[in-house]
Amino acid sequence: MFMLRKPLARTVMSMACGAVIAVVLALTIGEWTVRRQQNADAGEMAEAYIARSDAISTEAATALAEINETADNTCPMVEVARLRRIVLDSRYLKSAARVRNGEIYCSSTVGLIDPPVPLPPADVTSGGGRRLSFNAPQAGVPGARALLLQAGGAAVGLNGQAYLDAVDPRLEFTVVTSRQAPLRTFTSSGPRLPLDGVTLRPGEPVELDDRRFEVRCSDVHANCILAALRGSASIFQSPMMLEFGVFGLLIGLSGGFAASVFITRSKSLGKQLRMAMRSGQLKIVYQPIVRLSDRRQVGAEALLRWTDATGKPVSPDAFISAAEHEGFIGQITRFVVNRVLEELGPELRRRPAFQVTINVAASDILDNAFLPFLGARLQEAALSAGSIGLELTERTTANSRELGKAIARLREAGHKVYIDDFGTDYSSLSYLSRLRVDAIKINRTFMQALHDQSEEDTIAPQIVAMAEVLGLNIVIEGIEEEQQAAYFLTLAPKAMAQGWLFSKPVEAGRLFAG
Repeated sequence: MFMLRKPLARTVMSMACGAVIAVVLALTIGEWTVRRQQNADAGEMAEAYIARSDAISTEAATALAEINETADNTCPMVEVARLRRIVLDSRYLKSAARVRNGEIYCSSTVGLIDPPVPLPPADVTSGGGRRLSFNAPQAGVPGARALLLQAGGAAVGLNGQAYLDAVDPRLEFTVVTSRQAPLRTFTSSGPRLPLDGVTLRPGEPVELDDRRFEVRCSDVHANCILAALRGSASIFQSPMMLEFGVFGLLIGLSGGFAASVFITRSKSLGKQLRMAMRSGQLKIVYQPIVRLSDRRQVGAEALLRWTDATGKPVSPDAFISAAEHEGFIGQITRFVVNRVLEELGPELRRRPAFQVTINVAASDILDNAFLPFLGARLQEAALSAGSIGLELTERTTANSRELGKAIARLREAGHKVYIDDFGTDYSSLSYLSRLRVDAIKINRTFMQALHDQSEEDTIAPQIVAMAEVLGLNIVIEGIEEEQQAAYFLTLAPKAMAQGWLFSKPVEAGRLFAG
């Protein structure tokens, strides 16, 4: 008590008590803010999944309608060609077929099926009469399976992996095929959730197993996703909690509350990405590209990587999608160009035949300012246009006419243009004749096909043959084993390749080491 009568001691004790109260309140608000942001992030990623799954399901529904426009019970070659054209023009379809009396008798894969193959039992039947079988055999392709959607006299097969690839890896999720009980699980990242008696309302979270799951549902199809961020460390280990503690010490309860509102508004994925560009969290790694015949390194692909404030890597698909959605993908592309030329400029000047490829979006190529920017930066670095190749990552070809003109301008300037992630799941073979590019990069999914012995390994020779007819170079992605390298060396002796068999992505200082 005597000590408290002294002004200095009284002031210190008052400040300490005030600081403790303010910090406790600020940390409480901070915890609420962090959890709220985690829920918002989960909802944002769930919405991205719904958008992708809608694209897949809508494409399948459109294909069914197109097949059903004509009636045929014989399967002439002209009908087989039509079915194959429907598949080749799609991004997600594996096969198309005609159905008669509950049996598949005509397929884009093998043509006439005699005797016909009975349709597999339906796992889900929609209100519109569409029948969905989750793991159906592919007619005419022994051992191959796919999602099968059937309506009327038509059926289409889809690769279920396309739905899984649409989910951000940071999510724990369950996808269901309806909103009303009983809910049927389509796919899940972990143990089945207790969904008995649960009814879903879009945008309203549900509590299951003592966890909150964000709910997002399609506006055009029946599916919904329940999503939450995967389990993380204690919430008090979040850097944001330290921020709130400091705010509490400095400005008390009112400052802590104001800071929580500010931080909550500033933590969308897109804004985090902008901050990451400024703070140096983004970095470039390079995966070597080799000539398959002699395994000599002839180039490299520049890959953008982001480790967030919690130390976790963020999926490139997620943050590139956010940049495209929020309209600043051009800033990301220019960041990569500048960083590549800064890191590799001297080495590229010593190696004029070496080429670094950079991923670009269709909006970059269509931007009239992009080519002058690229030319100016190359001139500053004393490099030719051949030192930088461009990989087109935009998956839509709706504006292929304008895109083709822009690609032609890039090629006239001396840049090589590639179609990235080329394959049956996401790319259409039909637009190669419209987009005059230099090369295609065959999707890494074909590597798994060599192990699975699925029908996809029969498609690779067709793609290689078509590329040769069109005069396109080929880069094989994702080679990890000698068996895969040997297979593609036999198939395409002049091809280039990249993958862990040759090198994992490395930082600039190690690209030319040894």
